[in-house]
Amino acid sequence: MPSHRVTKQYPIIHLGPDRIQQRKGYFAWRPNGTNDWLFKVTLDGKGRFGIPNGEIIVSNGDLVLLRPNTPHDYGVESTLNFWDIAWAHFRPRPGWLSWFDWNEIAPGLLHMKVTSPSVRRAIQRRMLQVVALAKSSRLYREDFAMNALEEVFLLCAEYNPNNKKPDLDARIENVINHIREHLAQNLNREQLAVVSGLSVSRFSRLFHEQVGMTPMEFLEIERLDRARQLLEVSPATISEIAYEVGFENPFYFSRRFKLRTGFSPREHRKQLG
Repeated sequence: MPSHRVTKQYPIIHLGPDRIQQRKGYFAWRPNGTNDWLFKVTLDGKGRFGIPNGEIIVSNGDLVLLRPNTPHDYGVESTLNFWDIAWAHFRPRPGWLSWFDWNEIAPGLLHMKVTSPSVRRAIQRRMLQVVALAKSSRLYREDFAMNALEEVFLLCAEYNPNNKKPDLDARIENVINHIREHLAQNLNREQLAVVSGLSVSRFSRLFHEQVGMTPMEFLEIERLDRARQLLEVSPATISEIAYEVGFENPFYFSRRFKLRTGFSPREHRKQLG
C-alpha cells in the first residue's frame, strides 16, 4: 500500500493491489464503517454485502459505494471460492458528490450494475490503472491516481441511467445553469425570469412544470446540496460555507440545512469525522 501525503489541495486516496482475489471465508465487519468513502469494483467471482434486510450479491459489472460511517459487512459469496475486486478508500473532490446519484439500496450503500460490456471494460481497465498509478514510483502518484479515479466516476456518471433526464426547455435549462454558476449571488424570481427571457408568471409556471418545484425552492436545494459537499471536503467554517453558497445569515442556513437533512451542519460534519 502506498504511503499517503496530506495536502491542502488534494483529498487522501488509499488503494489496494490491482487485483485482490479473496478466498472463501473472507469477510469484513466494521460496524461504524470508516471516515472516508469506499469504492469496490467486482472483476470476477462473487461477493456479498450485508444490508438491514438481508444481503446483496455482486458479480462482474457490479459497482458499490459506501458512504462515510456506513457499516461495512461484506465478503466472498458463500457458494463460491473467490471474489476478485479492485477497491479504493478516498475522499471526494468538490463536485464529485453530484455524480453519485446511484441506487441507494440500504442507508449509505450505493449500487450500480453496468450491463454494457464496453462500458464495464472501460471502468474496470481505468480502475486498475488507478491502483497501478497509486502504487507506482511517480513523484505525484496520488495526484495521478485521483485524476484517474475521477475519470472512473465520470464514466459511471455518463452511463448511469438515473442521469438520463428528459430534455428541458432551453430557457429553463439556461436558468438552471445560471443558478448553479451564481449560487452566492442574491437571486430572486424576477432576476431569473429575465435570464429566461419570459415574463415572471410564464417563467414560474414553466419552471414548475419542467422541474417539479418553484425556482426559489430549486435555488435553496442547490445551495444546501453544495453546502453539504463543502462540509464533507472543505476545512472552511460553517459561516464561510453559508456565505459561499448564498446564505447571508449562518443561523438561518443552519436551520434550513437541518430541515432538509435532519442534521445541523455541525452534526453532519461531526458524523464524517
